[in-house]
Amino acid sequence: MKDIISFIGFILRSMLIVIVTIFYACVALLLGLSGIRKAYFILARQWSAVLLKCAGVQVQINGMQYLHPLQSRIYVVNHTSYFDIPILLASIPDTVRIMYRKNLERIPFMGWSLAASPFIGIQREKARDAMKGIEEAVKSVSIGESVVIFAEGTRSKDGRLGTFKRGAFLLASRSGKQLLPIALIGAQDIMPKDELRFYPGTVTMNLLPPIEPISNMSREEEVALQQSVHALINEALPEEMKSRNKEEQ
Repeated sequence: MKDIISFIGFILRSMLIVIVTIFYACVALLLGLSGIRKAYFILARQWSAVLLKCAGVQVQINGMQYLHPLQSRIYVVNHTSYFDIPILLASIPDTVRIMYRKNLERIPFMGWSLAASPFIGIQREKARDAMKGIEEAVKSVSIGESVVIFAEGTRSKDGRLGTFKRGAFLLASRSGKQLLPIALIGAQDIMPKDELRFYPGTVTMNLLPPIEPISNMSREEEVALQQSVHALINEALPEEMKSRNKEEQ
């Protein structure tokens, strides 16, 4: 009986999310096509907050003191769920651009609005396209916008922290902007990678002490920064989410 009630609740929540997403995506498409940039960020945050409420997801935030003074920065986050994007957009009181994989643009409505958005879509497999995304992100932080990068490049299969890609740290080197690591805990239980179903629950977002990078770092300095940020996020995760790669810890 509990399973039946849970499934009915899931169906009702899903219907609400579909309706909300279609509405906000259509408005976002209009804003994106008309070039009203600032309004898109506000709309994206509203959509994220409503989506989380419909899904029964609550976010507990630790370390808000690290966001002051508010400035453009690079958020480096572990990635375990499709819910990571709305969690971040709804919870970070900042104008943020998400760097996302362009294949998400194939998702009806949400993906179409992403394609028209100020967010940065990249094809990781194409070096030229990835570098173009980095250049766009450099411009963003130079005009006061922040950038969110999922450092692993893709969602974790088992919830554990994976190997970091170079993008966030190359961006830090090129822009000289502050890095703020974030450890997301519990999002993998909201929507596991191999399931289309989501579950109500609580996600913990741990903001970690910011790191001031060196402009125009050498490749060796980039690698050292990459390992340092990986270790910080890894330390903030529970045992079952920690990296299995001992060389990075």
